[in-house]
Amino acid sequence: MGIFRSIMADKKQREYTDRELFKRYIYHLKPFKKNIFLIALFIIIQAIADLINPLLVGFISDEFLLENPRYNLILIAGLSYLGFYLLNWVSFSLQRVQLGKYIPHFLENLRLALFQKVQEQDMTFFDEHMSGKVNSIIVNDTLDFSNTAVLISNMLGNVVISIFTFVILISYNFRLALITMAGIPVLFLLMFSLRKLAKKVSVAYRKSIGNVSSAMVEAIEGIQISKSFGQEHNISQQFEDINQEYFRSWMRLTAVTHFWRPLINTITSIILCLVFYFGVNSILNDQLSVGALVMFVLYLQNLFRPIMFLGRFFPELSAGMASYERILGILDAKPRVTQQKNPIPLKQLKGKISLQNIRFAYNDEHIVFDDLNLDIAAGEKLAIVGHTGAGKTSLVALLARYYEFQGGQIQFDGKNIRSFTLDSFRKFMGKVEQDVYLFPGTIADNIRYGRQDASDEGILRVIKIVQAQDFINNLPDGINTHIGERGKNLSVGQRQLISFARAILLDPKVLILDEATSSVDAYTEAMIQEALEKILENRTSIIIAHRLSTIINSDRIIVMDHGKIVEEGTHETLLNQKGKYATLYTQYFAHQSLEWQELHLS
Repeated sequence: MGIFRSIMADKKQREYTDRELFKRYIYHLKPFKKNIFLIALFIIIQAIADLINPLLVGFISDEFLLENPRYNLILIAGLSYLGFYLLNWVSFSLQRVQLGKYIPHFLENLRLALFQKVQEQDMTFFDEHMSGKVNSIIVNDTLDFSNTAVLISNMLGNVVISIFTFVILISYNFRLALITMAGIPVLFLLMFSLRKLAKKVSVAYRKSIGNVSSAMVEAIEGIQISKSFGQEHNISQQFEDINQEYFRSWMRLTAVTHFWRPLINTITSIILCLVFYFGVNSILNDQLSVGALVMFVLYLQNLFRPIMFLGRFFPELSAGMASYERILGILDAKPRVTQQKNPIPLKQLKGKISLQNIRFAYNDEHIVFDDLNLDIAAGEKLAIVGHTGAGKTSLVALLARYYEFQGGQIQFDGKNIRSFTLDSFRKFMGKVEQDVYLFPGTIADNIRYGRQDASDEGILRVIKIVQAQDFINNLPDGINTHIGERGKNLSVGQRQLISFARAILLDPKVLILDEATSSVDAYTEAMIQEALEKILENRTSIIIAHRLSTIINSDRIIVMDHGKIVEEGTHETLLNQKGKYATLYTQYFAHQSLEWQELHLS
């Protein structure tokens, strides 16, 4: 499957029993008790109307065959039939009105619960769940699951009608009732035996929809890379493979869903023929009236309608429950970043940080830190350097509480990081990354993202601090200029300056720069470097950088290698030690120094 191979390899989800699913389903329906009660009431009224009308038709048929029909009674029975038919229609309409009242709210509540649950998750969740599949669950699975409410409502009405109809059939003619019921156990046996198959194909179908959604998201987000390498045709072919798998799963689901109809039609036709045969014989032997046979045949429709409905009920219910399992997979997901039982809001922070005996692993096979210790003074400018995979980004991810560490303790101002509420803690934490994400909207919207109450004056102030005023003033609408999806209307350097302004507007006590200047041009970097002295003033700063200019003025530099701190000191001290830092400097930083440029470029 090429680049989409990982999309097809879905992570094993927890499986729920039918009992668990039903209990959770009832729980989600609780807020709509009134609507459900009214639906049940209208179903019962509809069932009564459905049961009385065949009696009226049978009575009218017998009256017409009398030598002296009582036309007044026929008229009354005919009008009654019309009245009960209208009552049936009104009850059905009112039932649909109640469904229309609660299903949209049910769907809205479910999607909101899912969205809020996703917002609660730490980064481990997003490492394990592709965005396209999460989107498919929130949009598609919730819709499919909400449709089960209509399905169950219809089934409830049909079951009520079926039970009362069977009682009436037995009371009228026991022998014909037994003939009618002869084929029904076979149908039920087949239906229940194929429930597992229906569930299996439904799960595969829901998974294939998620695969299509994920592949579409990945292809659109990576379109520039695809075009750069001329891979549009290959990507289209790979997407076609996924689309074909979706088509095959849909065909399997459709086949299972509609498998019953011809079988049920065949059995019901046989039963109907037998009822006619024995019924006509009973009429000829004066054991049954014509009206009773007509009534009996009409009741057969009431009896077989639920059975016909059962033919698609189980497959469609299985599809809805398969969607519900995927929904519960998100609703039951617990963030791995844990806090103490009663965390307190953090009201002020000086910025002293201490990592004590930290052990951290993304998974059992990837241990990043084992007994890591580091102290950072309040207001200190700390630079972190090291080869790719040394643990630099993992370290700052732990400080930002994106991931949970498995051992040791992290303290801020001498207090356990787990003792603070996450939202209050992160208000004191600013982070600027290499890969800048900007939201569709205006420049002002993106800068005030972390402080919705910020004034335009406050925004203009931080724009001036990060040296972004020149390019913003040249835009058609200044800070109110729309920047497009992910800021595509701006250059990389301009997006980076906005991300700096967004972080500084928070006035964080701890500022993390994760290779924040590595992807910008020399001119933009010069502007950022000019602003950095003011930006980092009175803040604890943790800087991961590939630029010499960013780290050379740090108070302290630590060198990381395979999750351990192997050296620390100032730039000059570390160079004189001629150790790991000196090697890194020679490999990555020396050519950026003024001395190197004067020597080699003069």
